[in-house]
This record gives sequence, structure tokens and C-alpha cells, in this order.
Amino acid sequence: MSGEVRPDGGWMIHGRQVLTRWWLVLGLLALAGSGCSTESISSSSSTALDAGDVRTLPAGEAVILAEKSVPGKVTIFDFYAEWCLPCALITPELEKLVQMRPDEVALRKVDVIGWGSDAAMHQNIEYLPYLAVVDAEGNVAALGDESYTYLKERYGLDLVELLTS
Repeated sequence: MSGEVRPDGGWMIHGRQVLTRWWLVLGLLALAGSGCSTESISSSSSTALDAGDVRTLPAGEAVILAEKSVPGKVTIFDFYAEWCLPCALITPELEKLVQMRPDEVALRKVDVIGWGSDAAMHQNIEYLPYLAVVDAEGNVAALGDESYTYLKERYGLDLVELLTS
């Protein structure tokens, strides 16, 4: 199919204006925006995959790990931001881990929103993705980089390899 671009940005194919750049940009933005909602991703994946004990905590709010951890389960706290691409890479892997070990592992996701949020400041988060792990007895087992080592040693989940490959 041959076509030409008109001066106003529209496309002409077989003598008919088909699409203007304006509508193309709006359509792409709408499509991208519909996929950015963490809420819809979380609910659809937990429904479709029966993802186990995965919960999203209120965005930007400070989290007291001991209060939000699940007794009898290792609780992974995934501090992320919607704009963080590495965060988007590891979250599905964490959800798979919970799905594979539903009686042993829980996941709590916290959108820090930005560096100045209560969530980021309370945990002294200086980089993302940031993980915290609370063991089944309610003790903090790992924070930050230690969490990656903990998950690799305990579950064979190598998130560092995922992020650096």
C-alpha cells in the first residue's frame, strides 16, 4: 500500500486521508496510559494467575515492616515506582515466587511515588528497586542489597542477574 504524507501531518492512501499524526499520538498515549496503572495490573494478574498473597499497600505512605508482614510467611516488600523500569522487570519474578510458594511467601508492593514520599524517607530508600524481607517469625531478614542475596540463597531467585543481563 503506497501513501504520502500531507503537509498537515495526515496520511493519504488511494486519495483518502486516513490518519493524522495528532490522532496517532493521542491513540498511542491512551494505549500507553491504559497499561500504566499498577492497580489494574495487580488485580488482573492475581485473578488470572491466582498469584497468592500479593497486596499493594497505599502509595507513598510510610510502611512499618513489622505491622505489614504476614505471620508465618516470609514477607517481601517491593518498593517501586511506576517510572522505574528495573522495578517493572523484577515485580513479575517476585509474583511468580509467591505463586510457586503460596504457603511460604507473601509480597507487599509499595509505590514510593517519589524520593520525598513518606514511604521512601521512612525506609531511607536511595535507589529503586528496593526490597526488604521479613522472615516468618517477624524479624527483618534483609534490607536493600541484602534482600537480593537473601532471595538468591533461599529461593534461587537471582534478580541481580535479571537486572544486569
